[in-house]
Amino acid sequence: MKRLLLPIASVLALGVVASPASAQFTQGVASGDVTTTSAIVWSRVDGGGQAKVEVWDNPGLTGKKAFQRNVAQTSAGSDFTVKIDVTGLSPNTTYYYRFKHETGSGTDVSPVGTFRTAPTAGSNAAVKFTYAADSDGTINTATGQPAFNNFETLDAARLENPAFNVYLGDTIYSDSSFRAAPATTIQEYWGAYKQNRSIAALPNLMKATSTYAQQDDHEVVNDYDGQTVDPARYAAGIGAFLDYMPTRETGLLNDPTCAGNPLFRTYHWGANADVILLDARSCRSSDVAVICQGDLAPTLPPPIRVAFGLPASPPPGCLAAINDPSRTLLGPVQKAAFKNALLNSTAEFKFIMNPEPIQQFWALPYDRWEGYAAERNEILDFIENNDINNTLFLTTDMHATLQNQVYHDRFENCTSLSAICAFINPPDTISYELVSGPIATNTFQQEILNLFGPVQGPQRVEQFNQALDLAGVDCRDLNRYSYATAEADNPFGIALGTIASKDANGNVITDKRPGPESTGACQITFEAEG
Repeated sequence: MKRLLLPIASVLALGVVASPASAQFTQGVASGDVTTTSAIVWSRVDGGGQAKVEVWDNPGLTGKKAFQRNVAQTSAGSDFTVKIDVTGLSPNTTYYYRFKHETGSGTDVSPVGTFRTAPTAGSNAAVKFTYAADSDGTINTATGQPAFNNFETLDAARLENPAFNVYLGDTIYSDSSFRAAPATTIQEYWGAYKQNRSIAALPNLMKATSTYAQQDDHEVVNDYDGQTVDPARYAAGIGAFLDYMPTRETGLLNDPTCAGNPLFRTYHWGANADVILLDARSCRSSDVAVICQGDLAPTLPPPIRVAFGLPASPPPGCLAAINDPSRTLLGPVQKAAFKNALLNSTAEFKFIMNPEPIQQFWALPYDRWEGYAAERNEILDFIENNDINNTLFLTTDMHATLQNQVYHDRFENCTSLSAICAFINPPDTISYELVSGPIATNTFQQEILNLFGPVQGPQRVEQFNQALDLAGVDCRDLNRYSYATAEADNPFGIALGTIASKDANGNVITDKRPGPESTGACQITFEAEG
C-alpha cells in the first residue's frame, strides 16, 4: 500500500442544541447503527412508564417532524431502557431528537441528541470518525471518585465533530478490580453501564454523534471465549450490553457454534468508506495459554527466543495448538460474512473495526489474532490473494498505541533468522493497523509494572519494546490514554485515508521510541491503490 503523508484537517467546533435537565432521563440519550435512511435512538426512563421520541431535521426542533413514535410502556426486563428504530430518513442529513415522558405534574423532556445519516453508496462524501475503547468507570471506594479518570479522551473525541464514534469493546469493566465482586447478574451488569454514564464525557459524546458499539470481553468476563463461557453469564452480560447500547438487534448473523448471535455488522459511508465491525468474542475457541504454560513469546524463532533469555522452544504441543486450523476467532458464519464484506466492498477504504490486534509482535499472543494463527493467515491470505486493497484494521484492547504494517511473518523473506535480515528484507505488507486506547484503565506499561513489580517490571517493559523494535513498529506509546480518528476523502480525484492516535488533549501521539521505520507521529495518510 502506497503511503503519502499529509496533514489532518483542522478540528471543528461542535454545536449541539442545549437541553434542560431531566428528572426521568438521567442516563441521557444516544443514537447508533446509523444507515442512509435509519438510526436507532436510545434512552432510559428512570421511573418506568411510557416514552415518546420526536425527530427533526433542524436544530430549532421546528416544523414537521421527520419521525415520531410512542412507546406505551417501558419494561423492567430491559431496565426501562427504550430503543426505537427511526426510519424513513434522508441520506447525509443531520437530525435532532429528544424523548418525552408524561408525568402527573407535566411533561419531562430528555436532552437533545443529534446524528448524521450516511451518504448514499456512490456519493463522493468525506467522512471523519473516531474510535475508542476500554473504559473502566468503576468507583474507587477509597477516594469516592472514578478509579482512573473522567473519560477525558471522550471529551477530546467529541470536539473532533465526528460523523460517528465506534465504541470498540470493553465499554464497561464488569469484573473491575475496584468492584466488590465481578458482575454475574443482568442487574449488576446494568449497574456498570449506569455508572459509566454518570461520567459526563460519555453521555455528552453519545448525544453529540451516533455510536457503533461492539463488545469485547469485559462486558461479560475477562478473556472469555464464546465456546466455553457460562451461558447464563454470557446472556446476562450481552443482554445488558444490548439494553444499554443503541445497537440494532435485527438482521444479525446466526451461528449455532457461538454463544449467541455474533454482533457482526457492515455500514457503508458513501464511495470512500465501508465500516466493518467484527465480534471477536461470541464465537471464539478457547485460548491455549495453559497448553503453552504461559510462555512469553512462543512464536518467536528459536535463535531470537534464546537472545531474549527464553528456552529455544516453547513447551511441547504449544505451537501445534496455536496453529490448529480447527480453532477460530470469528466462527465459520461470521468469517464467511467478513470475507464477503471485503470482497464485495466498492468503497475506496475498508475500515475493519477489530477488537484485538492482528499485527505481529509475538509477546503473549494468546488472546489476539496471533494466538489463532491458522485463521489469521487465512484472513490475510484472502485479502492478499483477492487483491483487496486499502484495508485498514482499526483496533483497541492493548491499552497502548501501536501502529504498524500487517504481514504474515516478519522473517518470511529471510534465510537467516536475524533482526538485520528482517530489516534488509522486510515482509510483504498486506494491510495496516492502528491500535489505540485506553479511555480509562491501566495502560499496557502500567499493567506490566503491576504484574512484575518494581524490580522485574522495567525489564519486562524493555523486553516488550525490544520485541516491538524487532517487529519494525512505526509508532508506539505504551503509557498514554488515547482515542483515534479515521478519515476518508477524495479531493481532486485522489482517494486519501488518514488514521491517527490522539491523547486526551486532542494532540497526535508521538513515537516514544523512534526506530529506523518510525513515522515520528502516530498518524499516517494513505493514497488509495487500485
